[in-house]
Amino acid sequence: MMAVADLDEEISALKKELDWLLHEELHHVLVQVQFTLAECSQRFLTEKDKETEDSNFSCVKPQRILLSGPNGTAHIKCVLTLHGDNITEADINFKHKQGNHHILCKTSIHQSLPWKLQQIQDACNHLRCASFSISTKDDYAFKSVREVTLFLDEVMESIKKGRACLTFPRRKSVEELLNNQNMQVFQPAVPNSVSLSFYIHTSKLILALYHLNHNTQNQKMEILTRHQVECTVKWLNEAIMLFTLAIQQIQQLKDKFQALQRFEELENYVSIGQPS
Repeated sequence: MMAVADLDEEISALKKELDWLLHEELHHVLVQVQFTLAECSQRFLTEKDKETEDSNFSCVKPQRILLSGPNGTAHIKCVLTLHGDNITEADINFKHKQGNHHILCKTSIHQSLPWKLQQIQDACNHLRCASFSISTKDDYAFKSVREVTLFLDEVMESIKKGRACLTFPRRKSVEELLNNQNMQVFQPAVPNSVSLSFYIHTSKLILALYHLNHNTQNQKMEILTRHQVECTVKWLNEAIMLFTLAIQQIQQLKDKFQALQRFEELENYVSIGQPS
């Protein structure tokens, strides 16, 4: 069994290290994380930024983009303007089969009715939530490893959700593709058997074209063919990198505290063993 003197010495050393982490290192790292989140937030537009064309805070400006297919697909072509979470303008040409013939269809998006990229808005909301959580602890004195761990888990969860909004787009059902409110932005309207969908996958903006067919046997709409064009967006790539950096900063800090979990266990062990 460990000698009492050795146990006291280990507890004293662990206590000093924990005190240093609680009173100095914790808030120092949280400042670094907050700086990373602030850098990341500059890759997203606030409503104020959208109203102020000359805003120098945001790194995001209206951007004209040509979407292209990995194999030079001729099924769909698209040129658009991306501004933050909005596609404000787009010209789209795509082939559509009617009977035994393919016809060329054209449609557009105009500034008066943009396509909203909800993934970007959701990522921004989670980012703000994480930043706000840290800001509420500016002058707070944490008292235990468990308290710190719970707080860091809460912040990290918000940041992970923000990154996941961009890196793991949710697959839409056929019904969702058909009933997507964004389909109303196209002028002229696309054929009923066609669905177009813009979405984000990691740092890429993707436009998917779905040709649909009504199955008379099960009375359901089914996807016959799918084609896509895409383009890498620099500021989205930067945002994902900053999300990842913030997660790494928090995880490294959390690991330091969890390494001292034994201190609290030892302290409780000694306290229980002492005569009352």
